[in-house]
Amino acid sequence: MQMSCLKSTPARQFFLYWLPPLAVTAGILIFSGELGSSANTQKWVMWLYSWMPFLGEEHFREGQGYLRKAGHITVYATLYFVWFRTWLWRLSPRRGSAILCSLAFCLLIALADEGHQALMPSRTGCLSDVALDFGAAALAALAFSFKRI
Repeated sequence: MQMSCLKSTPARQFFLYWLPPLAVTAGILIFSGELGSSANTQKWVMWLYSWMPFLGEEHFREGQGYLRKAGHITVYATLYFVWFRTWLWRLSPRRGSAILCSLAFCLLIALADEGHQALMPSRTGCLSDVALDFGAAALAALAFSFKRI
């Protein structure tokens, strides 16, 4: 007996498979503008630092840079995972094609993200961030290739 709420409808498939990667991609592209600039994220980093009184003001700038790079790694590993999940569902059972499509999308989004940042007056786009983003996606691909999803 099949329950009606578990039927595979197009709307359910969209929300389950397409919405997560589209939402993460949109978030990256939104934060590549003024919203993701150091000036705008500084207040969040200061709030985080307020919970660590043993860190002084001199650690703030360095810490903000590390947190921003950790954010890149986390977001692009997540981006790889959600796109991989979608492509694996769509291209099943061609796992290799799903991996390549996911990595290609991550590289495309990283290039678009840094290109957009290069056009913003308060941001700087650089190829080292593209390499960091793609590296995070590639490490996620390597990690997930050892585990069945």
